[in-house]
Amino acid sequence: MNKKQVMLMLAVSLIFTQFDSAHADEQTLSTLGCMLEPSEKVQISSPVTGVLDMVQVKRGDSIKKGQSLFQLKAGVEREAVRLARVRAEFATRKQQRNKDLYDEDILTANERDEIETEVLIANSELRLKQQELELRKVSSPINGVVVNRFNNEGEYVTTEPILSLATLDPLHVELLLPSSYFGKIALKQELLIKPESEVIAAKSAKVIIVDPLIDSASGTFRVQLVMRNPGNKIPAGLRCSVQPLSNP
Repeated sequence: MNKKQVMLMLAVSLIFTQFDSAHADEQTLSTLGCMLEPSEKVQISSPVTGVLDMVQVKRGDSIKKGQSLFQLKAGVEREAVRLARVRAEFATRKQQRNKDLYDEDILTANERDEIETEVLIANSELRLKQQELELRKVSSPINGVVVNRFNNEGEYVTTEPILSLATLDPLHVELLLPSSYFGKIALKQELLIKPESEVIAAKSAKVIIVDPLIDSASGTFRVQLVMRNPGNKIPAGLRCSVQPLSNP
């Protein structure tokens, strides 16, 4: 192979390389920002002040909706429930003991009303004390993971956050796009999201929000997608790139 043939082959190779590079650029959207975010972020505080008796989760734990997170010391509240229950039971027994007198119309209307009112008040007080006791136990409002824990057992807490939670399945993909893409991205359109990690494969995500306004200062608009993430295998906080996957 002579020198001219070698030069010709190199030139052809360079042309195809440039073509492939240009074609790849066309397939990748020119985003000004692409970030994987939790679909929900919640800071959990106590609805009442008190001393932490037990924190049942730690940073990094997976949690389920309704799972108990922490409890405040509640000795006084438990005793108040017991006392209210005793009063409610006594009022009910008193009402039952006077049932024959009701039936025979021996009691006056005023006496009957007093006994029935005592039962209603006692039961209402019992429900109130039970609700006050329940306020000292806090459960998770979401499925997700514990992002941070700010307090330990024995600490006095007010309304400041005690735990920070996040939902990682699904993830949200936040895109910042130039105005030239406005009208080309539609709801329910699927895009291919590639996290900036060599060990995480690209995955499809569906458009759920397209901002209807363009920011005049930056000439951009925002798009949000939802992406399934079974087992929380993809971490939030990664930057990403995006490619078209299907037409709207």
